Amino acid sequence: MGVRLVVPDRPGFGLSDPHPGRRVMDWPDDVRALMEHLDVDRFAVLSLSGGAAYALACAHAFGDRVHAVGVLGGAPPPDVPWPWPRWVPERVRAAAHRPTRAAALLAPMFAPAALRPAMIPRYLQARLNPADRRVIGRPAVRRILAETFSEGLRNGSAVLAEDRALLFRPWGFSLSSVRQRVHIWHGTQDWLVPVSMGRVLSAMLPDCTAHWFPGEGHFLVFDHAEEIYAALRP
Repeated sequence: MGVRLVVPDRPGFGLSDPHPGRRVMDWPDDVRALMEHLDVDRFAVLSLSGGAAYALACAHAFGDRVHAVGVLGGAPPPDVPWPWPRWVPERVRAAAHRPTRAAALLAPMFAPAALRPAMIPRYLQARLNPADRRVIGRPAVRRILAETFSEGLRNGSAVLAEDRALLFRPWGFSLSSVRQRVHIWHGTQDWLVPVSMGRVLSAMLPDCTAHWFPGEGHFLVFDHAEEIYAALRP
């Protein structure tokens, strides 16, 4: 597809060292070191789900070095009221925006994932919308997701809880500072990150092209990778 895809692990995931007390805006420093090591000057950033905060942080920090931004199924920052997915317990909704408690509160929710991370795709397939169930039902996709979750959670679920808790704290920059063209791709039947969140995010960005996919879900990238990569190529 004419793309060089570089996918670094955030701190604590996979073989990446933990970074205690980190914030969203610490991530561009890691990306800067990586890009210098790879001798890459300009690049695009692409995110899935909770990665939106980190992709947009790179756009804010790198300016013209980032020529385009892609967000797949992303949510807005915590400055605006979130239309929470219906499966999130009310006690989590009430306490998630309290930084001192968020990670501790989320940890029990993610703890079972670390026991058998390779089974997460089957769990998602059982609870998500029909479009995502069809995608995850493909053996190749289920294998990719099983390997991804197993490698990412090799150090346990605490890092996942902390990573998610960061998204409920101020991200450290204003979306109005993101001047690059941002492409949003979002399925209207996404049950993990409802499309209403994507619509709020798109309205907050100065230069945004939103692509809404009727009837599709959170894992639409498996069917639309070529057009997504084409939109982000310089």
